[in-house]
Amino acid sequence: MSDKKDFTARARQQLEDWDYQLDRLTARLNDLRDEWREDAKEKIAEMKHRRKEFENKLERLESHSDDAWDDIKTGLELAWDGLKTGFLAAKNEFDENKKD
Repeated sequence: MSDKKDFTARARQQLEDWDYQLDRLTARLNDLRDEWREDAKEKIAEMKHRRKEFENKLERLESHSDDAWDDIKTGLELAWDGLKTGFLAAKNEFDENKKD
């Protein structure tokens, strides 16, 4: 992810995919057992919040010059990894807690 343009393009594509996945998870809330539904709603809300924070950082990156890329890159990559890990964990937990 050394190239700013490549990174931002891939990040935008991943954000679109996560939006789709979050919409699917939200639509499947009724498939969860009652005791897990509220927790799942909270996790989805948290992921949407983290996704928005990442998008804000990405927008700041896109508005900076290429010279600033090296300074911002590490923080953005850490945010990317955290969002990705959190999303996968929430999705796995959702799938494990579905109704039988």
